[in-house]
Amino acid sequence: MSRANSSPGTNLRLSLCSIGSLWLICIYQAPLVAQQTQSLSDPAYMLEVTQKVDSLIEHKYVLPALAREHASEFRRRYMAGAYRAFTDPSQFAEKVTADLVEISGDAHFSFRSIAASELGEEAESNLRHPLRYFLLGQREHTGYFKLEWIEGEIGLLDLRRFYPLSVSKEMVDAAMLFLSTANAIIIDVRENGGGAGESLQYFCSYFLEYPTQLTSDYSRETDFRTEFWTTAEVAGTRRTDVPVFILTGQNSFSSAEAFAYDMQVNGRATLVGDSTGGGAHSVDLYRIDDLFEIYIPTARAINPITSDNWEGTGVIPDVLAPSDAALDTALVLARAAAAEYGAAHDESLSASVDLMQHLLGDAEELYRAGRSDEARLVLDSMFRLGDEHGLNNEFFIFVLAYNYDPDEEILYAIVNKWIELFPESPEPWQWLASAYAASGRNELAIECYEKVLELNPADPNAGRRVERLRLRQ
Repeated sequence: MSRANSSPGTNLRLSLCSIGSLWLICIYQAPLVAQQTQSLSDPAYMLEVTQKVDSLIEHKYVLPALAREHASEFRRRYMAGAYRAFTDPSQFAEKVTADLVEISGDAHFSFRSIAASELGEEAESNLRHPLRYFLLGQREHTGYFKLEWIEGEIGLLDLRRFYPLSVSKEMVDAAMLFLSTANAIIIDVRENGGGAGESLQYFCSYFLEYPTQLTSDYSRETDFRTEFWTTAEVAGTRRTDVPVFILTGQNSFSSAEAFAYDMQVNGRATLVGDSTGGGAHSVDLYRIDDLFEIYIPTARAINPITSDNWEGTGVIPDVLAPSDAALDTALVLARAAAAEYGAAHDESLSASVDLMQHLLGDAEELYRAGRSDEARLVLDSMFRLGDEHGLNNEFFIFVLAYNYDPDEEILYAIVNKWIELFPESPEPWQWLASAYAASGRNELAIECYEKVLELNPADPNAGRRVERLRLRQ
């Protein structure tokens, strides 16, 4: 999900682009002329800066017709002396930003004075942006700000920003593991200002079927529409049917809006709260000089279902509520949805467990009758049924195997299934080794302990057990 742009008259400095983002995406160096001073009190310098901003808006803003209009209005203001009284770079930047947002109605515009982070690098250093986002990621816990069970089987995720997947994937997977048993999930994006779109694709893949097309990104400069889809694989368990409620507000912006919009139009979530901020464009960052830089919207979102986006209007929730009451409102809805979902899940699980019990009983009888091939097929059917309900974790199989004695053939069949399902785990080999040793089959036990050491060379006991077994031979 990257977009690398270059154009005449600009020098590419860094390319790390993402859809729908208030992010450090792409940095461009606008052509610099020799400057005697860099002081806003110098009328020539003030004119130079504002003209660069004017030119960038006209040639880069995502909607060409509006780009000319916006640049013309900005030009009228600075020629009329709207910025003449400003000498402080920060105050000047705030005024220009406010004017650009007012002129365009596009809240992605941001003109900034360049300043160092609290780590003390030089303001104009190319380390400044990487360090800024490193510090931001630490403060926001890579976007996953809070994760908790708020009531019974209802999970809450407070998601403050979408960070690039290279730094956030483990957090996404950990959060979804935490929520893997939830009967309803509430995702709070009321304070989510946007972020990196590729992690949004992956996050949505936990809730939407594969392949589902998400909101695309159209770039003015490349005249190309980049499509985004859910991913074929996720590290954890997909939750494609669990009830989802998304809390929204005016501070929900950019990629947070894309998430809410995609989930809503796909019928996958109920949105509760206020309308969102209305930012469906993504930005590139252009460096003016050593004092200033500007974020300009250069691409726009296009949803494949609506052929539209939420620019200017925001995403409209299904259930309107004041932002500060959104959680309480969603909780009422989530309780009812969780109860219904849980009842249906329990009913299905109960029916499957009943069938699994019959299959296990049949397998036990067949093994005792010496009909191992038939027994294995029946046991496989039981495990396939268990897999449909997520029962087949290592602990489940361990406890099942624990019920059988070392002289029962079904024990070895169960542990071999354990090995088949978890080939990198040393635990089933440890179990097999113990069973073989208990039944006096020391050679087989030694082979299994050696396999334990192969899978886990740091095991402190397997080697000692091999030595003991060899002494008994």
